[in-house]
Amino acid sequence: MTKANVFKYENRLAKSLVTKGGMTASEAIRTATAAVEQVRQPTLNEIDATLREIYELGERLRAGADPEALRAMYAAGNRVVAMAGVFGLAELGQAAYSLCELISRLQTSERHNWRMIEVHLDGLRLLRAPDEHSPEHRQAVLAGLRQVATSIG
Repeated sequence: MTKANVFKYENRLAKSLVTKGGMTASEAIRTATAAVEQVRQPTLNEIDATLREIYELGERLRAGADPEALRAMYAAGNRVVAMAGVFGLAELGQAAYSLCELISRLQTSERHNWRMIEVHLDGLRLLRAPDEHSPEHRQAVLAGLRQVATSIG
């Protein structure tokens, strides 16, 4: 029978938890909050630029089916989903997600429905200014967008 070799290694994470120094939880939260605040305005500007791109693509889609515009709108909507929630625009992110879901369903079924897209664009406009609408109104808009998106089988 061979003798088992036992290896002892240092767990740096465990060591850092028991060693004095580093940041406290409250310091880490303050640092993270400051980092988010530093990128808040540039990110909100990027969200607005992306929404303008979506609205412009919508004008192309108003004229009729345009697979390239639909793909570009999906990509732009996905960018809004990724950015919105971090800066207090979770409902805008949900509306953008619903738009992406609608686009995916339209692509899969090889259909074009400008009215369904238009409803989502209106929802994005409304939810970009959430403070101008009651929570109940915003939730009703989101429920309507989800219903529109999922109506395509």
